[in-house]
Amino acid sequence: MLRVVSIILAAITVLLVAAVLTVELAMVVPAVKAGGPSGAEEAERAISVTGEGRVYAKPDIAQIIIGVESRAKTAKEAARQNSDDMDEMMAVLEEMGIAKEDIQTVDYSIRAEMYYPEDEPPRVVGYVVNNAVQVKVRDLDLVGELLDQVTEAGANNIYGITFTIEDPRPFQEQAREMAVADGHSKAEQLAEAADIRLGALISLSEYMVGGPVYVERAAVAEGIGGGGAPPISPGQLEIVVQVGMSYEIVQ
Repeated sequence: MLRVVSIILAAITVLLVAAVLTVELAMVVPAVKAGGPSGAEEAERAISVTGEGRVYAKPDIAQIIIGVESRAKTAKEAARQNSDDMDEMMAVLEEMGIAKEDIQTVDYSIRAEMYYPEDEPPRVVGYVVNNAVQVKVRDLDLVGELLDQVTEAGANNIYGITFTIEDPRPFQEQAREMAVADGHSKAEQLAEAADIRLGALISLSEYMVGGPVYVERAAVAEGIGGGGAPPISPGQLEIVVQVGMSYEIVQ
């Protein structure tokens, strides 16, 4: 008798659980339907494009890293030689109208120069001192002459020249407007080809991909120092802005 009662109670429990689940499911399904389309459906109801704007501008600043490398038997002598050459080079920069705030030290180092003979322990044979400054040149017509003059004054490392624009914002704004217009035109073309109508713009993001133009890196280039000013061409800078755009599709 007890076994029969247990079986009946278990059956009643199963029926109650099933009834509760049925009620919960009935409440959940209408809520999903009332909530509108899912995220995947929303993604399918949009057109996404990439717009690009390119603007070309003439650089107005050159940034040059100029260095002096000195070698001597002792660290003190190498440092003294380096200091003398740097002083002469800095005097040349001042004579050419380079402001002090446009000159920045970017490297200074002292290292031992080692000799490694066979079957003998290594030994120090001298010391090397490196000193380098970054120079901002605002008159691009002076770049070639400046390189020639500082090399004559003792500079023996020209690490590179970077041409850039001091205030690139107007060109970036122009490229940004062109990118948005390009993206909108692409979206309209796609909508017309697919026989659909564009709705509101639902997302917009920007990517700045432009950068400065570099002249080849060189160390004591041929023709610098006593051979006349080397030819330097700043060329043009390309400012590129890309935007990602998504439009709602109107049925």
